[in-house]
Amino acid sequence: MSEEMRRAVGTILEAGFQMESEAFKTLVEKGRDDSLKPLVDEVLKMASSVQPRPLFISADLVLKAAEQLDLGTVPAVPVEGLGHGRRFAEDRESKLEVVFDPTGKLGTTGAFDDFLRYFRNRFEKMSALFQQRIDTRSAGTISDALAGGTNGRGRFVCMVVEKREKGNRIFLTVDDYDDEATVLVGDSNPSVWQTARRVSRDQVLFLETRKSSGKLLVAENIVLPEIPDHRPGRATDEVYAVLVSDVHVGSKVFMEDAFRRVLGWLKGEVGGPDQRYVADRVKYVLIGGDLVDGIGVYPRQEVDLKVPDIYEQYRLAAKLVGEIPEHMEVILIPGNHDAVRQALPQPAIPKEFAGPVYDSRRVVSLGDPSEVRLDGVDFLLFHGTSLMDILSSAPGFDYQRPVEVMEYQLRARHLAPEYGKSTPIGPELEDWLVVEHVPDVFQSGHVHVPGSGVYRGTTIVNSGAWQGQTDYQKRMGLVPQPGLLPVVNLQSMQVRMMDFRSE
Repeated sequence: MSEEMRRAVGTILEAGFQMESEAFKTLVEKGRDDSLKPLVDEVLKMASSVQPRPLFISADLVLKAAEQLDLGTVPAVPVEGLGHGRRFAEDRESKLEVVFDPTGKLGTTGAFDDFLRYFRNRFEKMSALFQQRIDTRSAGTISDALAGGTNGRGRFVCMVVEKREKGNRIFLTVDDYDDEATVLVGDSNPSVWQTARRVSRDQVLFLETRKSSGKLLVAENIVLPEIPDHRPGRATDEVYAVLVSDVHVGSKVFMEDAFRRVLGWLKGEVGGPDQRYVADRVKYVLIGGDLVDGIGVYPRQEVDLKVPDIYEQYRLAAKLVGEIPEHMEVILIPGNHDAVRQALPQPAIPKEFAGPVYDSRRVVSLGDPSEVRLDGVDFLLFHGTSLMDILSSAPGFDYQRPVEVMEYQLRARHLAPEYGKSTPIGPELEDWLVVEHVPDVFQSGHVHVPGSGVYRGTTIVNSGAWQGQTDYQKRMGLVPQPGLLPVVNLQSMQVRMMDFRSE
């Protein structure tokens, strides 16, 4: 990409627009050096006049702007990786759709009323999910359950406001915004008791109960919101998505050599025939947060840093991202190490910090969490900061098996079920962490341990890391497994773990 074209793309991104792949090709075809700036100005003028304001610049809009300027057809500028017929994905049109992005929707003041609205919205969204299920549709209320005589049965949706454990008994204080009750869960029903052990405060549940004395109810069944079993979307062609996260540029133990091998593989320079076959069909590269190591994220982080300047970290990251072949779509969300607000949901990383990354190539920058559709396959992208909260509070989960924790998030239909743990959550007008739409692929990172699995038709992938063990992780007893790259076949939905730890 020429320097003029880099500046042109940077101008479009700075104006708040993303570029479709075909729009970029059209810009290359229509814009000479002397006409490129007027063409970009006309594109931005036309895009800004459209209501509602579009998120993406389309090829059609670029063509209309070129016609307005009477540029006509100009000789195509040769661009590396486009139109040569050398690799399968190069001449294949991108099919990327942004389904949800929290950027621009956030703005809590932290006032008391914000918290009330936030939890009320969570309860309403979860109640609507239970209404979609046949077995939980006929729900009553807590008041109905309390009004029944001794041993009377109740069925209701509620939020857990307090949880206490005494020996083999668990007491849940639950609320449905009309009434409150205490629910006893004993170990006489092992299945219900095991479910209750993993339940946290602020989770929304469907309970089937038996009336005891006073305001005490006895749980006979606990139902999580769950995702339904479903048939995932699939691409019509064999194309691949590469799932990356936790690169941590700037760390002393950033595995730069291994990551450069990934870049070499994407460019078709590394790997045997089978690996190169897959690389030729990679159309999407998803970066799930923590592109850089950041500053002051955890105690004494400075001893783990090779680059103690956040701006320089992003400049170095830009050089790496810029090496990803231009025909591949790059989608970026933030993590807890990136230069953006720490509270979930997070907006896209601002240009003030990540500008060099956005200038290095075309990047679709979104918030955390976000939802995208790639060739008809629905992805839920979440960095995964709350995974450690669930691991630390719910029994039976293991740091080395992150897929099981991610499965529980799908079962709970929430990415951070408990408020007030180590993961900060902003009390927004809506709870954007509710999993309202069932994803075909659920990607997270954060714990630096890769893995994959399938739950009720959803492919679950933790995308691991590209950072060795830090001194902080040693003190915490955390053992990462970096250097493994998950690659998803969007036609078969098979996940392949590629090992780049050595030559």
